[in-house]
Amino acid sequence: MSINWGLAGPGKIAKQVASDLASIDKYFHGVASSDPSKAAEFAKTFGVERVFDSYQEMFEDAQIEAVYIANINTQHYPLAKMALQAGKHVLVEKPFTLNAFQARELQEIANDQSLVVMEALWSRFLEHWLALPDIVENLGGVQSVEADFSVNISHVERLTNLKLGGGALLDLGVYPLSLIQMLLGKADSIKVTGELQDGVDKNLRAELGYPDAKAILTTGFDSQGPVEAKIVCSDGHIEIEKNFYEQARMRVFDKEGNQISEITPNHSGRGMQQQFLWFEQVIKEGRLEAEIFTQRDSLDVMEMMDDIRNQLGVIYPGE
Repeated sequence: MSINWGLAGPGKIAKQVASDLASIDKYFHGVASSDPSKAAEFAKTFGVERVFDSYQEMFEDAQIEAVYIANINTQHYPLAKMALQAGKHVLVEKPFTLNAFQARELQEIANDQSLVVMEALWSRFLEHWLALPDIVENLGGVQSVEADFSVNISHVERLTNLKLGGGALLDLGVYPLSLIQMLLGKADSIKVTGELQDGVDKNLRAELGYPDAKAILTTGFDSQGPVEAKIVCSDGHIEIEKNFYEQARMRVFDKEGNQISEITPNHSGRGMQQQFLWFEQVIKEGRLEAEIFTQRDSLDVMEMMDDIRNQLGVIYPGE
């Protein structure tokens, strides 16, 4: 890479990211884990030059310029804070943090030091999502959005563990909520229904109200849903097929229901490398955020997730 990246947390998502980066000849410079053997194995598999004995050692290394935090939800905030305080730019896997308070603090620390901190919501950097703002403008503006991310993965233990930041919303619902926020901003009102399991949200339905539009978000880890999105505009509508948050086909229709265009992204791999390319460009241009995905965007989503969790009664330890 043109920027020397360090990786914190060489787990499943990090392996997918490393594979996508390798497809464009980019590699992590260093890796650290709470389990050194996992870091060593990851380095061997994905051509990482250095294995650090601890996160702190990696964050303090002068050769590391930026860090990708890929650990479980509860570790995003403390590790990102540690990296920022060590003077590193930070890309934090979604959800950005557990709550909006933590998100604001990370953004304040980064801004005070002229560092870039960004949420790794990779969907926001895929071709079809990038095209959406112009498309909806050409269709006269958004009237409604419906988006679902429901899958039956209740066997994943961390999802049902409150102490690990579990629940459907933070892991799955963040995608449809980010899509809604990208198109409509922060909701004026949210009405939520859902079911809990061991203190976390296992499924939910949220109705989001806006002055001239509405949105419906559904998510859950206990059953299979369509995992699609539909955007209705004044002069037509848009359908993003399963899985809408990945490189899915997006079709655009006019007011009479005739298809007028379609986009099927064709990034190498899953396309997870795109967020790194945007992140590096922000650094090179001396900016603190990407115009297509700002700090306010992430904070809007975190604040809405706080509202949703509060209505359901999902409270993480320490909140």
